[in-house]
Amino acid sequence: MNRSLTASLLVLILLAAIPVLADVEEQRIQAVERATKWVVSIRTHRPGKPEPGIGSGVILRSDGYILTNAHVVKGAKVVKVHLKNGKSYTAKVWKMAADQDLALLKIEASGLPVARIGNSDKVRLGQTVIAIGDPLGFTGTVTVGTVGGLNRNVETRGIKYRNLIQTDAAINPGSSGGALVNLQGEVVGINALVYTGPSSGYDKAQGLGFAIPINSAIQLARQLVTSQPKDLASSKPWLGLAGENLTPQKAQDFGIKARIGVLVTSVVSASPAAQAGIQVGDAVTAIDGTTVRTVPEMLRILASHRPGDSITLTVWRGENRIALPVTLDQQSQ
Repeated sequence: MNRSLTASLLVLILLAAIPVLADVEEQRIQAVERATKWVVSIRTHRPGKPEPGIGSGVILRSDGYILTNAHVVKGAKVVKVHLKNGKSYTAKVWKMAADQDLALLKIEASGLPVARIGNSDKVRLGQTVIAIGDPLGFTGTVTVGTVGGLNRNVETRGIKYRNLIQTDAAINPGSSGGALVNLQGEVVGINALVYTGPSSGYDKAQGLGFAIPINSAIQLARQLVTSQPKDLASSKPWLGLAGENLTPQKAQDFGIKARIGVLVTSVVSASPAAQAGIQVGDAVTAIDGTTVRTVPEMLRILASHRPGDSITLTVWRGENRIALPVTLDQQSQ
């Protein structure tokens, strides 16, 4: 066969492959378009931590049930869920199965887009998968990879994970609780962790992401839905600040004219307190006209209110006394 004929055949082969590659790319794009509608962003607020924690979740039911990892919401006083349409909700932690690193959240919403559930038993070594979530806070990030292992057992963070799906699709902090989907846009796993190896003895590994198979996750989620938490009806209000009793010395240090009250030592990002403009160094001296002398007194007054109530805080900022209206949010657990 002469060179010109060989070259012509090679060109024909390459041209024939172009439509196939284009079809695969279009399939991947459509899968992402479907799946991103029901992957949510999760932000958690914990005592003593001004900045929120980051995670992801998957909408299981149109009436507001969302699946995520237990480690995403564990210890959080308030859990915020942000949908792709821009709406935000304070979620209740419905139930947690910490030993399996899964949690079910509930938001008061209806008509939500629901995840298409695949069959993780049919996942094959070498197939293409797509991870969707909020790694490091980059909302709605999509990474594509390959299934590099099945039935993997990993022990980390005190959890013994079993039968995980291994992938080299990039999974990072914030991806946890998001979806691992196939090219049909079906969830085959819940992204759980990235493993870098033991703390000593090895160089840090890369490209070792793991997801909980959706079959086992769905089975557990159905059990969690049917068992309603006893305290779900009792919602506690959340202000989103930490403080200490104001002393004469602290008042002098911050130039505060008041001598009794609660000195604000931290404000949680995006909390009702932050939205109202409360700052570290402010002194809260009254709530709706009732004098606040100590931290326990402030907590007792707040406990008499319900989430959604509007209150007015009397705050001293240096030598200035200001009134700040605040709408209380609710605690998640």
